[in-house]
Amino acid sequence: MKNKKIKASNSQNEAKKTTKEKIFDASVDLFSKKGFSDVSVREIAKEAGIREGSIYNHYKNKEAILDAIINYFKSEFNKSSLPEEEGANLMDQGPEVFFVGGAKMFMDRINIPQMEKIWRLVCIETYRNEKIREFFNKEILEEPIAGLENIFKIMIEKKMIKPVDPRTLAYEYWSFAIFLFFEYFILKYHEDFDSYMNQGLEKMIEHTRFMLDAVKI
Repeated sequence: MKNKKIKASNSQNEAKKTTKEKIFDASVDLFSKKGFSDVSVREIAKEAGIREGSIYNHYKNKEAILDAIINYFKSEFNKSSLPEEEGANLMDQGPEVFFVGGAKMFMDRINIPQMEKIWRLVCIETYRNEKIREFFNKEILEEPIAGLENIFKIMIEKKMIKPVDPRTLAYEYWSFAIFLFFEYFILKYHEDFDSYMNQGLEKMIEHTRFMLDAVKI
């Protein structure tokens, strides 16, 4: 009975989607399974349950759909970033609170239903799509590391942690997060997502505490 209700609810949600939403969701599903280059507009239309020509009423071409997916990803990824004032308040509570809070924040960034597929798409396309590669380098590597470096500089100035190189500390902190990202989305993608997220959070917190023990005063 419960399964019937879930299926009915899913069918109702599907029926409420606009054509543009159906195209977007179908593209995310297909791109995350096969990669951008190996999916045709015809396949997207079939998956979305619409005529092929209808796609061009909403997107100029397949590249425009990918742009929309990247913009959605950026928006959702940035939603979980702490506002500057809130981040400062968290840091003032002590380095342990910030280190552990940052670990939870990263795992929250991964653990968003639609985002799971897009993370997978980013992994696939990083190796062959210049636009995705630039996005990954800027949004997932450069900007987080620069932000962490600045935070660690402040912590050092406030004598909350030892006077270590803040850039190196930022790399050390963020590299483990990237390891967890690749471990699941490349090596263990077919495992239970929720179980991995729970284990991943435990690993991330354990790692940040290990780091904290090495740098705290």
